[in-house]
Amino acid sequence: MSSQISLPTCSSCFRPIMPNDKCVKFDCPDCNTTRIWRCESCRESARSYACNKCGFEGP
Repeated sequence: MSSQISLPTCSSCFRPIMPNDKCVKFDCPDCNTTRIWRCESCRESARSYACNKCGFEGP
């Protein structure tokens, strides 16, 4: 029996976030219903992200 693991993806660069990566996750500051994931690289570079549900954009 094989099972697949679904990895979260960075909301800025859309790369998969591995279990030991230095990342951050938080609920959208506007709608509080969508989980935003950011990888270390995008956080350090202050790349923008957008909420898929309400369209909120942030650095």
